[in-house]
Amino acid sequence: MSYGVTEQDERFARDIVQPKLSSIVPRRLLPNGSYAPVPGIFDIAWKGLMDLPAYDFVKSMRELDNSIIKENEQWALRLSPMFERSELTLDQIRSYEANTFKFADVFPMVIVRNVFQNVRNREVRDLILRHSGEEMGHSELHADFLEYGLGLNRQQVWDSVSMEGIEEREGFFSDRSSTMSELRKECPELAYATIPFSERIVPMSMRRIGRALREQYGFKDNVLGFFDLHTYIDIYHERFGVYIMAKYGTTARARELFQKEIESQRRGLIEGTKAAYSALKLK
Repeated sequence: MSYGVTEQDERFARDIVQPKLSSIVPRRLLPNGSYAPVPGIFDIAWKGLMDLPAYDFVKSMRELDNSIIKENEQWALRLSPMFERSELTLDQIRSYEANTFKFADVFPMVIVRNVFQNVRNREVRDLILRHSGEEMGHSELHADFLEYGLGLNRQQVWDSVSMEGIEEREGFFSDRSSTMSELRKECPELAYATIPFSERIVPMSMRRIGRALREQYGFKDNVLGFFDLHTYIDIYHERFGVYIMAKYGTTARARELFQKEIESQRRGLIEGTKAAYSALKLK
């Protein structure tokens, strides 16, 4: 089983989700129509990486990541199974989303740090800046859900504190690991690519959560822009990562470090989700 998006997913996002978002979100957060750092990368069912020298590396990493996610599906998809079972109360959802908001808020800065290691590579630098720029408005959409959907005011959102397990997410995609430090020296392009590659499961998890929030909890479209947007935008963010992997993942050592870091990040996110769930159940 693959946990990536299909061509059908992309067509649905382009034909259904994008127009809906355009009518309810007054911010320019969508990828089409603006500068594309890699020609064709926003085309439906884009295959532009298949002829690049390290495409086999992309395939092997997707297979490995799929196996980790399948083994831990209960925890790998941002508590979406719990939303689908209506297991979480509104108070628990409010607590979880208020605390995960902290991650969305700092994420653009985590991404843009990679510019400094890739400043001489204009192609990769531009992808990083595009990626970071598209993330800038996401915390506002998340805050909209917390305010208009869950009843917090903006100040409460800004003042939300991390609960056990979730505070570690701010360190996710960080410079803390020795593997990442070495990867930055060996191949700074791949060091950045760990971030968009890891986002590859976001469209699935956000689609499932958005559907559950509508069907099980009764939320309306106008407060779910944060979830709908991520069923769409991260199709293209994963492409930023796999393009770089297929073009620059050409040495055995860089591949080894990338794989080690992805396994660590994916398993770290799984453990963080378990800890967050445990904390929620104590509330």
